[in-house]
Formats: sequence, structure tokens, C-alpha cells
Amino acid sequence: MRRVLVTHVDSVMGRRLVKALFHDPDVSLVFATGTGPTPSFLDAWSGKCFYQRLDLAKARHVMSLFRSERFARAHLDSVIHLPFVPALSGERIPGKVSLLVSETRRLLEECQRDPGIERFVLLSSGFVYKPDPGNVNVVNEQQPLDFECDGEPRVRAWVDTDLVCQKELNDPALKTTILRAASILTESGEFLLSPPLEEGEPPLGYDPMFSVVSDRDVARALLLALHGDRPDAYNIAGHEIFPHSDLHGSRGPAGGLIPIPEVVRDVASWVERAIGLGYGRANERLCYGMVLDTQHAEEKLGFEPLYRIEVRRDGNARRIDTVRCR
Repeated sequence: MRRVLVTHVDSVMGRRLVKALFHDPDVSLVFATGTGPTPSFLDAWSGKCFYQRLDLAKARHVMSLFRSERFARAHLDSVIHLPFVPALSGERIPGKVSLLVSETRRLLEECQRDPGIERFVLLSSGFVYKPDPGNVNVVNEQQPLDFECDGEPRVRAWVDTDLVCQKELNDPALKTTILRAASILTESGEFLLSPPLEEGEPPLGYDPMFSVVSDRDVARALLLALHGDRPDAYNIAGHEIFPHSDLHGSRGPAGGLIPIPEVVRDVASWVERAIGLGYGRANERLCYGMVLDTQHAEEKLGFEPLYRIEVRRDGNARRIDTVRCR
């Protein structure tokens, strides 16, 4: 029976994960943390789930948590760390270190000091990989990470946090697992951990393909990592792959991209580059897409998506749903 500490449960993904943990018969206790007041959704699960408000980016908060009587009585043996750090959270970190990176380091240090903590699971993003126009953009876990993303602070934080956890993958005392998720679709139709689907349209002439995954399947993958004995980094995605225009919108009046003659596209691309829109890592992600190879997770974790994602159109109206596989 697992007794789990979950961070940032006051996020959309946190709510989905806590619900999955509550209904898991192999989890006896969930110690939830967040930066805000107690989320109201925890009321229905109060018999198994407990909440404490704290800021993990502050060293004194983390130390107080791990040395508290309440923490000792919980007898926790596992940690699931979610990367949804509030923008105004934390204290000023020397060297402009990301709040996500600093809190991950502190959590890992405390977990290594605590002999009762056996497992550490990090939810990361598939966008830690380097966009590469020279390949087919189907990437496995051996693809290089994007160390050139200095203009994207959030992606830089994911990459650095991933590296912090990679150093612990061979630690026999703390089984560490990293899940690199595709663009996560929530029940409300919002996308998580997906900069290209949050930042606007791609340059003219591009409609890149992206892997997507339901938040329900991400919660399942986190549980598989929690209970599994194969610490490693894994890609997590659903079966479906969609072009950017289906997921984000379109330039066309009927839901598709307007065909652009090659000469017009070349001129438009030159103009975009001339005014500074054609350069930068963010635009590369909008040009080349990211499709994740999940074979490693299927073979080692036993992960298989249970939900498919459907895009429905009625004229200009568009709806994206997650549907249980039949």
C-alpha cells in the first residue's frame, strides 16, 4: 500500500491525479500540498486525502514539512511532483533559478535524507526535446533535450528539472521516474504543458503535427510509475496525432488552412523573418511539431491509452473531447 505526497494539487492535473489516487485500492493515504487554500474538491475525499498549504520553492517551508509531526505520522513512502508552479510563488532565487527547478532540488534532497521515501515520480513535458527539422519528428527518449531554449523560461525550467531528476535515476535507494507527456487535454478542453497550443498560430505555410493525451491517461501513467519497479524516463501520449490547425484553430473560414501558392508562401516567410517572426525556438516548435514514440512506456510500464481524442466540427465551431476507447 502506497502513502503518497502529491505537490501542486490545486492545479487542473492535480485534481485529476488525486481522484485517481483516491480510487486506487493500492494507495492508502494521499498527502496533498498546494500554495492556496484547501481546494473544495478534496472535501469528497477527506477520509483518505489530507491537505497542507505551503510553498515548496521556499527552503524553510520544505524543511518544516519534512520535519513536522504531521509528516512523520503520515509515514509517506512516495512523492509525485507536478510542474504547475504559480507564477508569483516562491522567494527570490540567486542566479534567476526557476522556481520549479529550486523546489525539485529541495524535494529530492529531503527525499534522499528520509529513509522512508522510496519513490519519486516527476511529470514533465514532451516539449523538453529539441525541435529538429532534419528528422521525421517522431522522438523517443534518446532524443537530445533542448538546451538552447533560453528564450522560453518555462521550457528551460522543464529541461533543467528533467536533468535534476535524471541524476537520480541510478540511485537504488530512491526509485525516480520521469514521465514526459504530450500535450495534455483536460476535461474542459484546455491544453497543459504545451507551449505551441497556447501561444498562437504557426508561421504561414506550416501546420505541424502534435501528439496529444487525455489527462485521465496521464493520471493512469503516474499511477503505473508509482507502483512500478522500472525507474527511467518515459514518453506518454495517446494514439491520436493532430495538425495544429485542428487543435488550436485555423486561418480558413471552414476549419482548415487556406492553401497558399508556393511563391506567396516564400514571400510571406521572408517578410516574417525580416520583421523577426521567423526566428527563435518558440517558432521552431510551431513549424516542426512533436510526435512522441511511446514504445518504451508500453513495454516497461505497461502503459496503454484508454481514452481517444476526437475533434468535431460544425462549420466554424470546433469541439475537442476525450472518449473512452470501446
